[in-house]
Amino acid sequence: MAFQDIFEIQQSMTVNTRRVIGQQVARSGYITVAQYLTAVPWVFTVTPHNYLYYPQVRNVIQAIDNKDRQLPEVISFASDNLSWFLEMQGTATAATLNGTPAANTQTLNLTSNGTFKAGDFIMIDGYTYKITEDSAGSTVSIHRPLIGTPTSGTTVYIGEQCTFNVVAEKCPTYTLNPMTDGAFVQWDDAFVFREYIT
Repeated sequence: MAFQDIFEIQQSMTVNTRRVIGQQVARSGYITVAQYLTAVPWVFTVTPHNYLYYPQVRNVIQAIDNKDRQLPEVISFASDNLSWFLEMQGTATAATLNGTPAANTQTLNLTSNGTFKAGDFIMIDGYTYKITEDSAGSTVSIHRPLIGTPTSGTTVYIGEQCTFNVVAEKCPTYTLNPMTDGAFVQWDDAFVFREYIT
């Protein structure tokens, strides 16, 4: 693990799941808005804590250097430090797809044992989605078009079971500030992790 450790010791995290929207304003003042159909990847900007003690974290730094901006890593938010992010507000604990969804759909039919609230997380075939409005559990709307071609009966993971496969879009360098028997690590920027969609 490398990137997972950065998520665990973060100072702050910015989450971007914005769709690609085009706007055009005519001379008359009317505005035209259009959404471009994209995968809407998750993008996490993570600011790690400065002043980590280098002798204790050099293995983490080496693991980051090994992955650099080339190799992906699956990030879990199920730890004590991060579980608040994916915590369910609905009552569902298990679900499956009820029927094969249409390509690029943003509405799913589910068989579940409870309800979903807006902002709850589900994962299908390795891709995580947010529920956009409260639902009794049989039909849910998701924040982006469905990726891939899952079939009826596919398991739908819920809440803390959801993970994110990411690659580092930006991997900052660090400065070592010497002190007695070691040095403190100071990062020159934040990490930017983008969902790795294949």
